Formats: sequence, C-alpha cells, structure tokens
Amino acid sequence: MRKERSLTQEALADALGVTAGAVYKWEAGLSSPELEMLIRIAELFDTSVDTLLGYEMAENRKRSITDQIYGFIVSKDRAGLEYAEKALTKYPNDFNVLVASAKAYMSFGMEERNHGLMKRAIELFEKASGIVPHDIDPKFGKITIIGNIALLNYLVNDRDKALDMMKKNNEGGVFNSMIGCLTALKGETDKACLNQLANAFWDNIAEIENTSMGLMYYYSDCRDWARVKTIARWNIEYQNSLRKNGEPCFFDKTNAAFLIAESYAYFKTGEKDHARELILEAKRLAEYFDAAPNDHMDIVKLFDISHETSTFTIFGRTGEETIQTVLDLIGDKKFTAFSQK
Repeated sequence: MRKERSLTQEALADALGVTAGAVYKWEAGLSSPELEMLIRIAELFDTSVDTLLGYEMAENRKRSITDQIYGFIVSKDRAGLEYAEKALTKYPNDFNVLVASAKAYMSFGMEERNHGLMKRAIELFEKASGIVPHDIDPKFGKITIIGNIALLNYLVNDRDKALDMMKKNNEGGVFNSMIGCLTALKGETDKACLNQLANAFWDNIAEIENTSMGLMYYYSDCRDWARVKTIARWNIEYQNSLRKNGEPCFFDKTNAAFLIAESYAYFKTGEKDHARELILEAKRLAEYFDAAPNDHMDIVKLFDISHETSTFTIFGRTGEETIQTVLDLIGDKKFTAFSQK
C-alpha cells in the first residue's frame, strides 16, 4: 500500500509519527505494529484493520468480486448493478472494484440510454481516477478513465465538457478519433474537424497493418498457412479499396509487403506457381512505387485533404527495401532464394 501511493518509508513514518526504523522493521517482519498503530495505518490507507491483518486473503476476495462484476457485464445481467453496489459498500475505496462497478454502470447506462446510470458511472470513474495505483494495467489507467468519463459526459449531453476533457488529455493522439467524431456530430464542417478525422483514420490504418503483420507471423509460427493467406489478402483488398486513384502511393509499398507474406504461405503449402506470381506482383508494385514515391497523406478517396505529414514505416523508404525487410523477417533461406530466381 505504501508503494502503491509512492510513499517512502520515511514519508510513511512521518505520517504515522514513528521512526523510519520502525517502518523498516514492520516491512522486514522483524516486528509488528500494535493495535492502536494498526488502526492509524488503516485510516491512513483508507482501508480496514481486517484487510491489514489478512491482506492477501482480502486481495483474492476483491479479485473474485471484480471478476464476477465483469461476468455480469459480459452476460448482460442487470443483477450486476446490485452486486456492484454491495461490493462498493464493502470496498468503497478499492481502485479495481470502483473501475469494475463504473464499467457495469457505463455498459448498462449506454445501452439503455439511462442518464442516471451513466452519471453514477461518472461518479465512480472520477473517484477511481484519484487513486490510480502506479503499477496498474495501462488499459485501466488514468487516460483510459478520462476517456470513459468524457464519453459519458457527451452521452448525458454535456458535450462541451466532454470535448474539452479529451482535447486536454489527448496524449499521443489517443482521442483523435473520438474528438473528430464528436466534433462532427456537433455539426462542425471546418478543416480542423476533417484534419482530426483524417489523422485518426491514418492512425487506425497503421494499427490494422501492425496487428495484421503480427497475426501473420504468429500463424506462420503455428504453421496455419490458410490464415496467413486470408489476412494478407484481406489487407491487400482493403487498402486497394481506399486508394484515390491509380497513381503510385504508400499502399503500393505496404501491399508489396503483404504480397510477400502471402507468397510465403503458398510456398509453404507447395503451391509454388502461385507463390511465384505473387512475388512478381510484389516486385512490380515496389518498382512502380520507387519510380515516383508518394508517402503523403492525400491518397485516400474518403477525403480530399492536403497534409504536410508523410507516412513512415519500419519496412524502409523504398519498395525494394520493403521486400527485402519482409524476406529478412521471414528468415527462410529457401524462400529467399526462391524469390530471387
């Protein structure tokens, strides 16, 4: 509990009116606080003496409670709200219980469009945001909580507050898509809104590419070549559906990467003629891109926007480098030799 609150032994000793040596001995198991001191420690950490005396048991019990709350959410069982309130009565200041309960109220509140439930979720999230442990899973961290609070504020018609929260906490562009979406829903038609949405769109394309590449390498390790083929082909067709025209663009380079991955899957299933066709297509796309490189962000037909920002990739600057990088990542000497024939 001391470490969760980023307190040194000296700071805890000062708060309790004891020496740092006493705190050290408690933590080292060389001595134990007397009952009166246990009460003071419990008050300081906003917990109970029972919890201090059986901390591990209490933690296991709380984990079981939060798991059950999430179970109610998954099964869409509204009894989870009553269960959450009982848990909050028992553990009113436990971060994980607060977050799980807030998510329950948020889930049912949004689906039922019930402002009362959503406001209760806001209340619980706000309380949790003030006691975020330093070692918490990032998916339950402060920025995530702020995003949930902002979305709930928007849904209960406090739209300006919602957008202001997201804009002030938009670390790494994490709320770009929501800011753009909520701004557009307000009826905004200026370039700033479009830029926000365009940037969010590009971020999502990058996320899809990274996830797809990861999945292909995972399924390659599992020798599940059918899924590698499916993922590669879906990405190629998806990106082709987005491009504005037939001019060279960033998608030619990324599609070359997916074509090499798809070719490798066919190579491993013995379909070498088709694997060869895919390699030739990848090389053609790479040469097409390298003849007139275009890494800018104005290549998607969904929006007509000029933007100074260019796209970057781990595969290299050119189409040729992209193909070589993917071959190196695959690391199959026989396939590399096959691709160069």
